Formats: sequence, C-alpha cells, structure tokens
Amino acid sequence: MSSDDLDDFENTDYELEKFADSDDNLAKFEKIFAKKRKVLENGFNSNKVENQVLDKSTMFTMYEMINAKVISYVNGIVKAGKESVLFWAVGPDGQNIALKVYLVSTVSFKKRIPYIIGDPRFTRLKHGTRNMVYLWAKKEFRNLRQCVRNNIPVPKPIHVSKNVLALEFIGKNGVPAPTLHETEIDESDYTQAIDIMTKLYRDARLVHGDFSEYNVFKTDSGLILFDLGSAVDTTHPNAQNFLERDIKNITYFFAKRGLTVKNPTDVLSEMIS
Repeated sequence: MSSDDLDDFENTDYELEKFADSDDNLAKFEKIFAKKRKVLENGFNSNKVENQVLDKSTMFTMYEMINAKVISYVNGIVKAGKESVLFWAVGPDGQNIALKVYLVSTVSFKKRIPYIIGDPRFTRLKHGTRNMVYLWAKKEFRNLRQCVRNNIPVPKPIHVSKNVLALEFIGKNGVPAPTLHETEIDESDYTQAIDIMTKLYRDARLVHGDFSEYNVFKTDSGLILFDLGSAVDTTHPNAQNFLERDIKNITYFFAKRGLTVKNPTDVLSEMIS
C-alpha cells in the first residue's frame, strides 16, 4: 500500500487565526458567494444552514479552492442534509461542480465509525468529530476514485480538502438528476442496479453500505451511484453483512414498485461466487 493510500491528518487550525472578521475577509466571502450570481431558492436565506456550514475553517477551505482554481464561485445550496450540504459551484472553465460540505458540527458522524474501523485502507485514526469528518470526506473521495478506475458509474471526484469535496455535478443548471425514488422505474433499472452493485463488489472491491433508491441517479445515459462515503473494502469484517443489507434494500424497493425480482439470497450467491 502506497503512502497515498494512508490517512494521517494533522488538522491544525493555526493558519485560520488570520481569518478573523475583517473587511478583507468579507471580500473573500463575497468572492466565494458573489451576490450578483444566481442563488437557489433557500440558498443563504436560512441562518441555521449558514451557521452550520460556513464556519471559519470551511470558508477558508473554499477560498483556498478558488485560489487553487478548483472552483471559481458558488451559486448556492442545492440540498441540505443531516451530515452534509450540497452546493452548486462553477469551475474555471464554466463547468458545473457539486461541492459537498460535510458538517463539522454534526453528531451523527459518530454512527459512521463502524464503516471505518476495520477498513484496511484507513489505519491511522484520530479522535474527535472534526478529524472523523475530514476522514469521511477523504474516504468518499477515494471510494469515488476507486470506482472511476473500475468503470463504475459514479460522479467523478475532482478534489477534496478537509470537509469539502468537489465532484462532477450530475444534473443541469444547478438541478440534480432525479433519483430512482423520484422516477418511474422499469426492469432495465433493476438490472442496472444489480449490475452496478456486482461490479462494485467484484471490480472495485467495495461494498456501498447504504445502497438504496435514494442514492442512485437516473439519467438519460443510465443509472449513476452516489454517496460513497459509507463504502467499505470487501475485506472489512462487516462487508458481507453490509452487502446483504444493500441487496435486500434495493430488492424490496423494486418489488414494492411491482417489478419481478430475484430472491436476495440468490443475488448474493451469484455476486460473491
């Protein structure tokens, strides 16, 4: 395993001391979120979301991503969840970028420890919520990169820094593509979903851990799997338990929608044979 596959975070904030309130920092904020650019509905009108996401460390990280020409600016919030907030950003070449900001203040990340402990790719763990969030962001980036290398349909990862992950935006004009949950589905969707899960296991050597109709985009070019933060290496001690649960969950969804599906036990047997 190369040094690039090891995780070792210092997570020091000494450099953020210079990021105190000032006119200069107001200019930095406006550079990230320009007022003249489009802000989506509920974008920054919610003080609760703004206070959760835009702490000094996150603002500094996003500003540094502009300096590194990863992004040029951010239009606004697309979706807010318990663990992360998704922004619609724009890159230097005008391309749409999804900016996933993991909430450092969230407590639910403590529930994610079982998805990290036991994964041989992540052996250097540090205590503290902030360290866990940083590791989770890096873990999702690496899982996405591992999928791309093995031709698994996922959003292409672009950059990760602390609690901010930049990746390909799946959708148009700041509107994400619909998920399986939000669309009409057919037999082809079921076949694709099982095929993606199988290739994820056999080729990328990963188990998603949270595979469901909520984490699969349905696009004109086919299904695209996302939210890979929970994915574990197939050698993880709970990998097969996670895989069985993923198969049961997605099978139940398609069966509930009226499709004829295989027995989850048979799907598992074929997948791991």
